[in-house]
Amino acid sequence: MNVEIYPAFIAQSTVDIVLPIIVGIVLLPVMVGLLLTVRRGTQLSKYSLPDFLPSEQPPDDPAFGKRGAYYAGTIFAAQKMFGVLPIPVMGKGYHIRGSGKVWLSEEAVMLHRYFTRRPLVIPFALIHAVDVRIGFFAGKRVPGYVLHITWGRKELPMVSGIQVSRRRDISAEWAGEILRRAGIWKQKVKAEESRG
Repeated sequence: MNVEIYPAFIAQSTVDIVLPIIVGIVLLPVMVGLLLTVRRGTQLSKYSLPDFLPSEQPPDDPAFGKRGAYYAGTIFAAQKMFGVLPIPVMGKGYHIRGSGKVWLSEEAVMLHRYFTRRPLVIPFALIHAVDVRIGFFAGKRVPGYVLHITWGRKELPMVSGIQVSRRRDISAEWAGEILRRAGIWKQKVKAEESRG
């Protein structure tokens, strides 16, 4: 056996053994954190997502009719895994990001992502707030302005990120209209509750 090759053989076999161990030590906490985050999101989603959502409806106003949009996802507003990771809403398609068409119907914000069967629905009666923010949603970069729509149960609100335009004025116009319609629907719900 050649003496010069022997140390190289030892070094290579050491790398072959130690490298997978180091990679495993680094990736294991990441994978466990991701698994726990998805599990927690699934548990919270069963409680927070409404059982009944309106079916797909056409736009009721040409100014807020179908237009290209990007859906950045839905997360829980005040929930973080390990104090850092945002917890995604899982189920009913709310965890899948993508481009599509957005419009305002009589009852809800509708967002139909391309290559999906049903649109995502955010009922006006469940909307608490709408903010226009630049560039980020759930720690991810989104070019332009994003509507942060806070909705759902008051004790466990969710935030959906939808980009309707890269321009602030158009995004602000959509945010104002969504808030206006949400106010109308909340008055309708209060009137119904007071009667019953």
